[in-house]
Amino acid sequence: MTKSIKNTRAILAFLFSIVLFDMMGSTILLTVQAFIVKEYNTTALAVSLLVVIYAACMFFAAPILGRISDRYGRRPILVISFIGSAIGYFIFGIGGALWILYISRAIDGFTGGNMAIVQSYLSDISNEDNKTRNFGLFGAATALGLIMGPVFGGLLSQISLNTPVFVAGTFALIEIVLCLILLPESLPLNNRNHKTIKLGDINPFRAIGKMLRRPIIGGLLIISGITEFIFDGVNINIPVYLIHKFNISPLELGFLMIISGITLIIIQGGLIGILSKKFKEKTLISMGFIIMAASLVLFTYVTSLWMIYVIAVTISIGLGLILPVLSALLSNNTRSDEQGEMFGVNSSLLGLMAALGPLFAGLAYDLIVPNATFWIGAILLLLSLVFISRLKIIKTQSTDNESNDG
Repeated sequence: MTKSIKNTRAILAFLFSIVLFDMMGSTILLTVQAFIVKEYNTTALAVSLLVVIYAACMFFAAPILGRISDRYGRRPILVISFIGSAIGYFIFGIGGALWILYISRAIDGFTGGNMAIVQSYLSDISNEDNKTRNFGLFGAATALGLIMGPVFGGLLSQISLNTPVFVAGTFALIEIVLCLILLPESLPLNNRNHKTIKLGDINPFRAIGKMLRRPIIGGLLIISGITEFIFDGVNINIPVYLIHKFNISPLELGFLMIISGITLIIIQGGLIGILSKKFKEKTLISMGFIIMAASLVLFTYVTSLWMIYVIAVTISIGLGLILPVLSALLSNNTRSDEQGEMFGVNSSLLGLMAALGPLFAGLAYDLIVPNATFWIGAILLLLSLVFISRLKIIKTQSTDNESNDG
């Protein structure tokens, strides 16, 4: 681990900017992509395929990009990832045919392991005392980007539909500059995985299977996937549920999302660093599971719209406690020379859950009862609480390249 890297505060500021620009770029695209696709095809499937193609390509690419970063360093892979994003955005902006749009998303997806590499970089420059705080800053930058991206996208779309896409590509170019000029390499030669990358290593299922077989890492990855599954499922159902129950307006819904985002920024950007010094990781993540599970149950009993805003805050508090602590635990229990591969696998699984969660939530809403997703989510969170309480967390960060697949 690179604990001696100079100007760590400046490096964290650059990484914060990189994550912010990346999330703003992706959410800016979300505001206009349906309208751009409509010029070539009016079906909902045509729009959905943009997300499916990107997610599928990232699922296959993220573990190998992470593995390559363990071998050759984080900085060059970050640069490659952002070059791919820039090319993808600019091709999407130029357009010309639906298949060109799909190719642009495939290019971005195949080079889309950037956030996993950023997490690996954070792990490289962090120690046990500040790791949870640093991963909290990563989460805060993500939440801020999710808020600012749609705002920028909506405003820029008034110029033209393609303007937001070209701005997203410009953000990617800025990220390249930040990496090349301001970011030093975080992974020293003696901490790298010097094993030759073989043909079988490009199989994402092999990498996923390898990490899931690890007694501790596998358990944490499952918990990470369950959390993403629940969050994305609940997220997709909340607007439908609130429209049905309270006839909520788009403005009120947007305000709800802003409140949730601001809460995440406060928790992950500041409070988690303070709390991590007073409480153990297991305690913090357990608190997060309890708060989030209780909030989902209470959500089904609200009788007034103002209560929804309060519960949205508590859901975000729970999530804000879970995510950075999970990332820190994953990092602390992974060898130094496998951080990239592990976070790449985590990105693949999160992408898969981001697709399956909304699918399950939609089916549960239609085929069971409208509030089924919230109850099932609460049950899964409580099961995760029991699971992590029994998980024996150890620190295994080592540069020893001996296999521990068992």
